[in-house]
Amino acid sequence: MTKELDAESDVPSRILFTRLRSLGDTVLMTPIFTVIKRVPGWQVGVVIEAPYEQILENNPDVDHLFVIDNQPGKWKARLRVIRKIRAFQPAVAVDLHGGTTSALLTALSGASRRVGYLKSRNAFLYNVRVPDCRQVWGRTQVHTVEHQLSVLKHLDFPVEPIPPPRVPVGAEDRAFIEKMLADEGIERDFIMIHPAAAFDTKQWEAEKFASLANRLVKDNHQVVMTAGPGEASLLETVQRDCDSKVRFVSPLPIKKFSALGSFCSLYVGNDTGSTHIVAALGKKIVVVWGSSDFKVWYPWGTDHELVRSDLPCMPCPGYFCLHYDEPRCIRSISVEPVLKAIQTLL
Repeated sequence: MTKELDAESDVPSRILFTRLRSLGDTVLMTPIFTVIKRVPGWQVGVVIEAPYEQILENNPDVDHLFVIDNQPGKWKARLRVIRKIRAFQPAVAVDLHGGTTSALLTALSGASRRVGYLKSRNAFLYNVRVPDCRQVWGRTQVHTVEHQLSVLKHLDFPVEPIPPPRVPVGAEDRAFIEKMLADEGIERDFIMIHPAAAFDTKQWEAEKFASLANRLVKDNHQVVMTAGPGEASLLETVQRDCDSKVRFVSPLPIKKFSALGSFCSLYVGNDTGSTHIVAALGKKIVVVWGSSDFKVWYPWGTDHELVRSDLPCMPCPGYFCLHYDEPRCIRSISVEPVLKAIQTLL
């Protein structure tokens, strides 16, 4: 294949990535920045939506963050970001998202090379078009980490060996959590459970999470249950059925959640962005799997166990169940196999 960009020829230079929405995708794109820094001289800018910039703020491979705050007046905020992007003067702008907003930001970046996926509905806005990731890698199965890296592989950057995702934990956040745990009498190396999910088809029932936690404390494991912003009501529902020995931590912002995860020995959760955060911290992971494609979204680069069913309708888009009166893919999973997966990793 003829490469549109020789990575060595343009250094020193600036490259801009746009990745809007999705906590999980933000975590799983971080290997890109490690790869870029393998070639001396590149400066990395990232366009990201709030609050996901918290994943990247302490990343030493990211030089500039352009944060879109999706509050009222978001178009004014986007115009301000465009001005900042053009002042950054990227030589290369890469659209990792493919939506209309990210394509426009890429097109208006001022970069001479505007890179995006060939199959994007906005491909006409790019002058470097990346083929299907399976074609780039020469195989039929590609993980999301590899999918996002396919852009750099197509541009002839040295992507292999593929680095792990990276979620640095700041000293202040770690100190905050360390004090909180000490004040609550919680020792390190606990089992951390995150019972929330973005979609019903990925949400294991609250009562099963409670039952799992009760079994674990009965076996003398220390269990800490938490969730993200806006998920307090779910924690309250789980807590009603939990043994008093199960410890609950109120929903935390991303950076403090990451710091809490850095103190656990094992994590249990659904297929969510929070799961990818803790996986990036190198922790052992057990995922109760629902509607999505496990071959594409499994925790990358760490020991893990997936507990899942195998229905003929899986995987599916997951916005809602298309075949049953409830999402049987995840509702059919009992506590026993999840407990067994935990015991296997421990």
